[in-house]
Amino acid sequence: MCASGNKMRSESPGKKNICAVIVTYHPDACFSDHVECIARQVGQVVVVDNHSDSVSVSMLQDTCKELKVELILNDCNLGVAAALNQGVNLAHEMAFSWALLFDQDTRPLDFLVHTLAAVYNGYPEKDRLAVIGSNYYEGDGGRVSYESGSAANCLWMTQKAVITSGSLLSVSVFREIGPFRDELFIDNVDHEYCLRARGRGLDVVVTCTPVMMHSIGAVTWHNFLWRKAKTSNHSALRRYYMARNDIVIAKEYLSTEPVWVLGKLYSRFRSIVLICFFEKNKLAKLKLSAFGFLDGLFSNFNRKVDHSMCDD
Repeated sequence: MCASGNKMRSESPGKKNICAVIVTYHPDACFSDHVECIARQVGQVVVVDNHSDSVSVSMLQDTCKELKVELILNDCNLGVAAALNQGVNLAHEMAFSWALLFDQDTRPLDFLVHTLAAVYNGYPEKDRLAVIGSNYYEGDGGRVSYESGSAANCLWMTQKAVITSGSLLSVSVFREIGPFRDELFIDNVDHEYCLRARGRGLDVVVTCTPVMMHSIGAVTWHNFLWRKAKTSNHSALRRYYMARNDIVIAKEYLSTEPVWVLGKLYSRFRSIVLICFFEKNKLAKLKLSAFGFLDGLFSNFNRKVDHSMCDD
């Protein structure tokens, strides 16, 4: 278990001690509105761009200048993990106690930080909190991602892992347990960090109240056998990273988190079946998924892939 005497970790999150970190890659026109909403709730915003096109970079520069946002422009696509590490390290250098992570297309609600702070303040063992995740509406107000099934006054639910976007990280814990793993590049970066924190005796929770709008992929719903099923329609390249990193994490955490790992592998198998029935570009997705499974089994992180395709 990590030592728990660090005063920074005991400091309640609030506007003055939270730095938001947003990773971008060809952001759309709605990005400025998202940043403005985030900036109102935190002390500083850092945008880390993974080599977007010139039009997107120009938009980012204008937005960041107007809203007094720190902007890091990478010369190539370093991946989500490396970009997050850049942002959290800068938050540490600027003496912020908490880093609030976002994807570029997440739309936060006005009470997001207030809700995260309420979870922290109500949590009985504050020094154990590594990550407070944000519950969210899927799409633009659809179903709630994490159903609590609890009383109306529920503040948090314990989770094995939560998604990157909307995650509030203790910067001191980040410094203790280590950064996001660059070699994972994009998928499961968040899950591996959460599982690693839990392995150190720390806690991961998520808000009961949905506090943002967020979509994973371009979801479509289909009739499959006797029920509705959704497919994410990620690109073939993303399917490679999903498959590879699922296997990597399964190998590393099966002994400590068997239920979560087996559930993750079942979900991956199910998604492969749904690709066969409902998604476009089936052969490419199945082929790269197979490469991903093999590379995961042999911990091969050196396959040459076109990272410019990581756009969904």
